Parts: sequence; structure tokens; C-alpha cells
Amino acid sequence: MNPPQVLLERSFLHALTDGHDEHHRDAITSYQDLVEAYEAGEVLIVAVSDHLRAHRGQGRTGLLAPVDPLHVGAQHRRAARRMRDRQPDADLALTLVMCERHKVSRIATFDPRLSAYALDLLPGSPSIVPQPNGCTD
Repeated sequence: MNPPQVLLERSFLHALTDGHDEHHRDAITSYQDLVEAYEAGEVLIVAVSDHLRAHRGQGRTGLLAPVDPLHVGAQHRRAARRMRDRQPDADLALTLVMCERHKVSRIATFDPRLSAYALDLLPGSPSIVPQPNGCTD
């Protein structure tokens, strides 16, 4: 049986890889905890493949080596487009679709918009509190 997945959302990936980001220190601390849990076989660390592309130099041998991509297919893009009336941000809609399709309920993020969904948000900042609304349609 596979351990639960934790998705690194776009804002978290940016904070993790950009030393000038205001959330960089929090991202590093949270990521270190995730990597320890990954090494202990307690979690799998994943990210949307589209969002990982911006961090290619950090790939399979660098900082993001433990991160497996969730590959985006045409059916995922169609589902994200159908969400446009409820979620106009295409990247956020795609994240929510991938979350639902891959049964991911834990997300490392600094995007407060994700607090509107029934997700376990990391790093657990007081400004990000999960609400019981469901992941997507």
C-alpha cells in the first residue's frame, strides 16, 4: 500500500527554490520535514508536472529529487477549463483537478485561496486554515 501523497503547490515550489521569497525559510523547514517523512516511507512528495517545469535545474538530482511529477493529460486540462466559472485561475483549477484525480488531500502551499477547500494545508500557517468545501466539483 502506498503512503499518502503531499502535493507541493506552485507557490510553495517558488518559495522553496527562490531564496528571496518571503516564505523561503518556512518552505525550507516544511520541506525538510517532508523529506524526512519521505525517507521514512511515510509520504510520497508530488507536484503538478506543469509547475515543476519552471524548476528544471532542481530536478532528479537536486533539491526536488524526491518529488514525483503528476503528469497532466488532456482530460485534466479539460476538467480544469470546465471549472472556469468557479475558479478562473487556470493554474489553481489544474491543481485542484490533479488533487482530486490523484486523491491528494495534503498540499504544501502559501496560496490562501486553497483554504476555501477541504484540504490539509501545510506548512500550517495560521492564515491558512482548511474549510470543509471539497476539493473540486
